[in-house]
Amino acid sequence: TMPSADAMAQASPAIIDRFQAIKKVDLSRMSNLAGNIEVFKDMQIKELNLYYCYNLIGVMPPNIFVLLLEGKANLKDSGTVTMPSADAMAQASPAIIDRFQAIKKVDLSRMSNLA
Repeated sequence: TMPSADAMAQASPAIIDRFQAIKKVDLSRMSNLAGNIEVFKDMQIKELNLYYCYNLIGVMPPNIFVLLLEGKANLKDSGTVTMPSADAMAQASPAIIDRFQAIKKVDLSRMSNLA
């Protein structure tokens, strides 16, 4: 099970710094991994692979949603994940909003697990 966002918020500053320094996450085929995708909300991830993480659920944070739209996140066959609300996107950092607005083409045709 992945730690919750609340658990991560209570971690020591050294742990948080190390966690936020991670740029690439590949947990593909970890079918027993359970948790909420929100745990990645404060990470500056550049690539994310959660392929076949069946027990991963939750609302995607804006940064993960943008990675997905950019083709830099693979959530195929993960658990049921929901796209962020318009309000959540509006509250995203200016950098995330700029990246979101720069997207010209999106292919989510194989994403049957999006809610």
